[in-house]
Amino acid sequence: MYYTYILKNPITDLPFYIGVGKENRKSSSRREDQHTHDAIRLREGKKLKKPNKHKLNTILQILDQGLEVLVILDEMFEIETDAFGKEIKLIAYYGRRDLGTGILTNMTDGGEGRVNPSNESREKQSKAMLGRSSPLKGRILGPYSEERRENISIATKGRPSPMKDKIKGPLTQDHKDKLSKAFKGRPSPMKGRILTKEHKERISEANKGKVGFWAGKTAPNKGIPSGKKGLTYEEIYGPEKAAEIKEMRRLKKLEYWQNKKLGR
Repeated sequence: MYYTYILKNPITDLPFYIGVGKENRKSSSRREDQHTHDAIRLREGKKLKKPNKHKLNTILQILDQGLEVLVILDEMFEIETDAFGKEIKLIAYYGRRDLGTGILTNMTDGGEGRVNPSNESREKQSKAMLGRSSPLKGRILGPYSEERRENISIATKGRPSPMKDKIKGPLTQDHKDKLSKAFKGRPSPMKGRILTKEHKERISEANKGKVGFWAGKTAPNKGIPSGKKGLTYEEIYGPEKAAEIKEMRRLKKLEYWQNKKLGR
């Protein structure tokens, strides 16, 4: 069983942290009690992994007054993702101090993993990782073994897809501009790579039976005069014709994504 809990400050009588816990038959330790233990360890000068100092200092202020942190059990859930969903709602309701939206010391929007960390948290994480080598450096990446696939499948079972509820379709101009800016100056990951025969066969097998984007359609760039490949539509057809072609491409892509979303 999973549950959401609220840590309340008895001095102000206001919540200051929202979390998710899990009932564990093998251990009497509870997630909400761990926060107090971490606060005491912080005061003793012990090193903590990625401590939320704002939360821990709030707990220490409560302890210094001879009081205890009030723990409120909010709701029980059989499914972990449901508990995370409630946590997100509670954090959104009370708001976060680091973002200036409310009273909580939470450093994320809740849910599994670090969701929407503040700029301060991003900078701290960036400084902490500066100079460290990538954990993947020197590793040869390749197809996962059957055992590894099964382990990943078990570990991720029941978790919502990161793409769930996201609108699929052509990217907006704002999204394109952000991607362009993010990748500006970076070399292509395919630059200088030569695909092996085995890799080509795997790609061919994976795409077998799949219908291409332009299947059954006439691509706008089909029939470009010889010697003019590589030029822009404006350079080949002029601004008016180029605008028509681009609009047609946009509508074709929109139709494709809408059909795909409806399962056609």
